[in-house]
Amino acid sequence: FGGFQAAQGLQSSLNAELGQLNLACLYGAFSVLCLVAPPVLSYLERCMGMQVLLLICAAVYAAMALSNILAVPATPSPVWAVPVTFNVLVGVAAPLLWTGQNTYVARCAAKAADLLQEPAEKWTTRYNSIFFSMYQFAGMSGNILASVILLALGEVEWAKQVLFVTLGIFCLLGAFVFLLMPTVEAADSSHPGLLDTSRLALTDARVGLMIPLMLTNGMTLAFFLGDFQTDVTCRVSGPAFTGFVVATFFGVNSAASACLGRAAVAQDAEPAAGLLRGLSACPGLSGGQAAVACAGQLAALAGGTSWEHAPGMEVQALDVVVVFLLAAVFALGDSFWEAGPPMTLQTFYAGSSKVVPAMANYKLWQSLGFAVQFFISIPLENLPRVRGAILIALTLLSWLCILVLDRCVAAVDDALLRDDALENTC
Repeated sequence: FGGFQAAQGLQSSLNAELGQLNLACLYGAFSVLCLVAPPVLSYLERCMGMQVLLLICAAVYAAMALSNILAVPATPSPVWAVPVTFNVLVGVAAPLLWTGQNTYVARCAAKAADLLQEPAEKWTTRYNSIFFSMYQFAGMSGNILASVILLALGEVEWAKQVLFVTLGIFCLLGAFVFLLMPTVEAADSSHPGLLDTSRLALTDARVGLMIPLMLTNGMTLAFFLGDFQTDVTCRVSGPAFTGFVVATFFGVNSAASACLGRAAVAQDAEPAAGLLRGLSACPGLSGGQAAVACAGQLAALAGGTSWEHAPGMEVQALDVVVVFLLAAVFALGDSFWEAGPPMTLQTFYAGSSKVVPAMANYKLWQSLGFAVQFFISIPLENLPRVRGAILIALTLLSWLCILVLDRCVAAVDDALLRDDALENTC
């Protein structure tokens, strides 16, 4: 993901409208195919094993990065079909890769808890915080590498080719690490059905009330990776600094994710309780995290969509500093919003056959948020305040839904929330 995150982050700044179209097609296919990911993942895992399956899916990400070496015109052209096709292929592979990742982490947490005779939620928190901190660190590394290459080669004609070949190789090397993963069998031997993902979202309030949060998280991430880089970073610092700004986001996010997991484990905090108490601003550690999360999201959205360049005024060093500061503040909020839902859903459905459909729902709604944001960014390109108002309203709606989930559906003071509790609650 170090190579892919850098390639994705440079789409809107280097490819302009084509970049937005690429990402919209990628996440559109991603969200639709999440509906069928659980049974397909189950079948393919039985045929080839989780390790080989994840390797193949990750190789598609490397191919997408390499597709950017093709010279394409700035205006719509038949040549655009090539990069768009590779992005759609990533959208096909991503549901299997991400649903497999979340499922594998959930299995590892359950096995570790069973082996050590400790609460499963403790290990769910620990393993997810480790994963997200490493994932964000990889994104930081890839974006720093991309920016160094762009700055070193400057205006050289073949700079773009060198950049994306390097990122493609970086991505492919990481993909082979999947072969080193140990095999972890599922505790439940049943296989998910074709409609399990949609059924869970429509019939279980624990998933339904988290949909606005998961959707909004995808939209705000898309805003930062796309709109913020085009509207703010490129205009203030220049395209060469895009990678450094995105790397700042990933670096702060990585550190915050690690701290979130350590703090929760240190206080024996239940993942579900951590997310729900935090979002409902209850006292204590989680309440403080939620306050920072909401402030970070809203401040970054407001600052990133109200920036204007006054005619005749030169960009000052402080302006560049503010760009990096907004990225860091947004990362603090996102570390809580992005890691919280999978931790909570894995705890809700730990040890049951619904953990895979729950993880598919998480990526479905998050990727749909990405797709929606990239699509609306095209017609609303010149209306940044409208885009900002939409995201701020959705952020507040997400908080309201989590409050309802906390107070009316899933009490955060329960020792452990299992699948057979709160059945058919609305």
